[in-house]
Amino acid sequence: MRILSISFPLPNVAIDNYNPLTAPNYNDYDALIIDPAGIDRVVREVIEEGKEFEAFDGRPVLNVPGSATVAGIAEQLRRRLEETRRLLEAGGLVVVLARPDAFQAGVVGFEGCDRYHWLPAPGGMSWSTPWLRAGEGKTVRIADEHHPMSAVLREFRSEVGWRAWFDERQAEFRRHGRPIALGGSGVPIAADFEVLGGRVVFIPAMSEAYGTPRTNLAQALVDACRQMAGVDTGAEAPYWVRSVAVPGLEQVEAELEEAAAAEAAARERLAAVRERHDALARHRGLLWKDGPGYGEAARAALQALGFAVVSRPGEPLAVQSEDVLAFVELESASGQVVEWPYIRLQRRIEAELLAGRPAPRGLIIANGYRDREPEQRSGELSEPLVRACENYRYALVTARTLFELVRRALGGADEAALLGMRRRLLNGAGLLEAPKLLGLEDEEAPETGPIF
Repeated sequence: MRILSISFPLPNVAIDNYNPLTAPNYNDYDALIIDPAGIDRVVREVIEEGKEFEAFDGRPVLNVPGSATVAGIAEQLRRRLEETRRLLEAGGLVVVLARPDAFQAGVVGFEGCDRYHWLPAPGGMSWSTPWLRAGEGKTVRIADEHHPMSAVLREFRSEVGWRAWFDERQAEFRRHGRPIALGGSGVPIAADFEVLGGRVVFIPAMSEAYGTPRTNLAQALVDACRQMAGVDTGAEAPYWVRSVAVPGLEQVEAELEEAAAAEAAARERLAAVRERHDALARHRGLLWKDGPGYGEAARAALQALGFAVVSRPGEPLAVQSEDVLAFVELESASGQVVEWPYIRLQRRIEAELLAGRPAPRGLIIANGYRDREPEQRSGELSEPLVRACENYRYALVTARTLFELVRRALGGADEAALLGMRRRLLNGAGLLEAPKLLGLEDEEAPETGPIF
């Protein structure tokens, strides 16, 4: 079994040690062990300290766009997502030392660089808040005695200093995560996830011990990885074993190769179908989710209509169509939606004006009484919210209305129809209903923009 360790030096003949800038392809290995903190550490060493690194192909790594003679930091980091995806799709294993997510500024060509940009997550989750939270502690209680990593955590309990924990109250974690060890108050600090046909295992951060303890830790991790991969941890069979005849074995080996090829093809098709399924099913979240899930569904809905999302991750949502910029505010509530999204939108637009920039258009997507069936949401928007949007000429749509537009788009609406929907959203004022946005009602001449 071939194991690659990134930014977590482990002395063992079965392990190749590199950092994210110098490593070969992740998917050239059976398992990957990685400390995400090594990503921002090595980036800082290049940008702030001028430290020199050499990519696996021999090119120097610099904070510039990549070329035939220079490997850019952004180029080296971005490629790791596809490599990890392929490793998992092949049934591989990724072991992660749990750290809180953090952004690394200053990478040319990669503004959204964070510690987990390279790691796919189960559907509906990400490796950041609210699912993975920052925290510190030393308490380790084994929750799954049968998991191979439990032996590692038990033996090296004194080396553990966990720096992140999973929120077991999140439905997605309960659906996808299998706790291995718990910290104080029973919060999961180690967990196992199935992702894209492979396994992603988070374990607590370990101290930087050297010498014999580090060698023993490396061997324990190798043994655990082999057990999780179903590989015998004992010595490999000698070279002459394959020459010993066993009646019927040669035919079965041929059948095994054929079945393995069929399984790989089926797994690839399953991953493609699951990706299409998740992309379509995400639109249902527009009707009932809140928080990041609602934001993700709203972004997907606007993109389905042809809008370009121009805001970066973590920033308030902004979209664009035909060079027209619009600020978008989202609100999903179990009760009636009141004026807060309008207030946030107005402050954002006023800030643009104070900065001397043109005022963008305003769009509010509101989802009131989100726990009710869509047909039973009468009065989901407060009257002051509706009146404020009319007065300031902000477009206001319910999540139900936007969902109807998305259904029309997914049902085969052509580009001319989508362009009409986008224009009506950008030029509308006050509460907009589906018939008007679909062009089924006479359109009124647009008035002037927002008043202040």
